[in-house]
Amino acid sequence: MSNSSKAPARAIGIAIVIAAITTSAYFMLVKAPAATGNKLYELAQKVGKDIDDIIHFRPRITSSGITLLKESNTIKELSTTERLFDHTHTWDTTWLGSTKRIEYKGKFRAKAGYDLTQPFSIDISADGKTIRAHMPSTRINSVEQLKLEVIRDENGVWNKITPQEREQALNALLQNARASLEKIDILKEADKAFMSQLEEAIRKSTPSGAEIIREPLP
Repeated sequence: MSNSSKAPARAIGIAIVIAAITTSAYFMLVKAPAATGNKLYELAQKVGKDIDDIIHFRPRITSSGITLLKESNTIKELSTTERLFDHTHTWDTTWLGSTKRIEYKGKFRAKAGYDLTQPFSIDISADGKTIRAHMPSTRINSVEQLKLEVIRDENGVWNKITPQEREQALNALLQNARASLEKIDILKEADKAFMSQLEEAIRKSTPSGAEIIREPLP
């Protein structure tokens, strides 16, 4: 084959190589990221739905700082633990040797969980294998008095109980009942219950062996 006939063949070969490189670069720089992005978006949709199905709230879901799914705001408060408990408050005072006493016992229902007006988001790593939950701290959402028992309401001989003192004793009963919840770890119980539900929801959609990490809000 003459040199003149080899030149077009060489040019065609070079063109084919350039085309192959260009096509490869296109799939690497355009198609591959797009496919990865689509998979992350689909994963975010599934995770969001599974969380919503269990706790009836969808957090914001992100990946590498990009929002894949916005949060729902159908509820502002989430309670994950409920506790029934009793609490007693006693008050007395003595004046000139005359003592008056009040003792109230109440039955209460406490609910603990989260304030969902605070930031709550899920961040998914690019490979979908690491899930980071950024969420607020637990709190006491409510303490409801269900029953009141008057154990003692005793006037002194000349030291009488006033309506204001009875009202103050009732208020103290409720305040002290709320404070007593710190001793029974209801906040830890609420957090543990929620994390169990959250992990159950996330593991329905994420790859097997995905790591779920709980992180405090910045």
